[in-house]
Amino acid sequence: MSLLQPPKAVRGMEKLEKDAFRVAVDLPVIEIEARDTGIVTRRVRLEPYLIGHKLKPLKNTIDSEKEGKKYLVFHPDKVQEDETKQKIVEMMKRELGDEKTLKWETLSKDLTFENWDTKSIFKAVLPEGIEYSSYTQTGHIIHCNFADEVLPFRHLIAEVLLNKVSNCKTVVQKGNIITNVYRNLDLELLAGEENYVTEIKETGLRFKMDFSKVYWNSRLSHEHERVSGLFNNQSIVYDACCGIGPFVLPATLKKKPRRVMANDLNPESVKWLKVNVGLNKIKEDRIEIHNMDAKLFIKEKIAADVIRLMKEESTSEESTKPESQIHVVMNLPAYAVNFLPAFRGVLRGFESEEISRKWKWNVYCYLFAKSHVDVPDDWYEGEARRMCDEKTKWETSLVVKCHNVRTVSSRKEMFCAQLELPYEFLLAEPLPEEPEAPLESEESVEPSCKKMKTI
Repeated sequence: MSLLQPPKAVRGMEKLEKDAFRVAVDLPVIEIEARDTGIVTRRVRLEPYLIGHKLKPLKNTIDSEKEGKKYLVFHPDKVQEDETKQKIVEMMKRELGDEKTLKWETLSKDLTFENWDTKSIFKAVLPEGIEYSSYTQTGHIIHCNFADEVLPFRHLIAEVLLNKVSNCKTVVQKGNIITNVYRNLDLELLAGEENYVTEIKETGLRFKMDFSKVYWNSRLSHEHERVSGLFNNQSIVYDACCGIGPFVLPATLKKKPRRVMANDLNPESVKWLKVNVGLNKIKEDRIEIHNMDAKLFIKEKIAADVIRLMKEESTSEESTKPESQIHVVMNLPAYAVNFLPAFRGVLRGFESEEISRKWKWNVYCYLFAKSHVDVPDDWYEGEARRMCDEKTKWETSLVVKCHNVRTVSSRKEMFCAQLELPYEFLLAEPLPEEPEAPLESEESVEPSCKKMKTI
């Protein structure tokens, strides 16, 4: 058990009382000349023994009450043995000289709430065996997930985060399940300001949003970058579930595709996408934006736009430029697999002479693969592929790659299934309309915490 920990009396606290975290401790120190501080810190390997940075603002070196003197502050857990203390003195004398007088002293200090980090505080206040670390920061907003046993302590945890996490002004609990078609969250304000309009930076771009009305997942930053990195200046990019623009904005700015069209069913997402286009100084005519159902967007807008571009290219004198590819992104993992049937026969209504180019069609379909029992890790990819094949109903699988995006929760993985659609599929007899599938619940239990860069 560490000698440096909050008082036992805080165990079970449900309302934050900062004064209760005060505890008097005796810290082992060695007094040195202030002018020798640089030599000691650079040349003597004391890092394993010093107090470290967890008890900020307490530091490894602090001023002595004597003029021209400094204390080296050691962690009491790490210098309990006399042999260790002697070793440290010998190490220091090798650099400072044997004539230096170095002796161990004890410095009494009060450690307060300000000194303890969040991990130490949560470990001290929560009942034995219960831990908490699952939160995400988006701009000034921290949103939390709580297991049932942690719920009674949620307001305390929120107050701690509000006091301890840099730039945090608002702490909310997000609903355990995202079920509405817009995927915005039912938020409970736990601490701080009731202000949900925030702004973050991701891969150098600015994203502004009303966090209570749109969907944003900070854990997908690498995925946004991965997929947008697949495009080039001849790409034709369609985002059927674009949100506030995490795919189309970096793609437009960094890859400069030939054509970009974005769509979302949520009018708030479309509103903030337009705001973010302006924030990132993108010309409005670079991205055509729609607010409609993704299935209709595929059948009507994408199909007509592809044919239009084919006609333009067939009459163009520029025949030497690289072949274009079509990329359709569908990041709605709780439902997007149900949009795959919309691609079958999507070009069937057009005359054969209108389909003058055989551009490659790539579809990036996000989905959840989940099990109700323990299964081998490779089972999840197989399930993701099966889900796509079930919806396309083609004689061969159209899935060419299955990328594991993240672990959502126990027995649940998020994948990006990449499909290549042959023209036989795009011209085939459309499948009969199926009854509207229910939106799969999207549990918000996350395996770790992550913080996004704020403006």
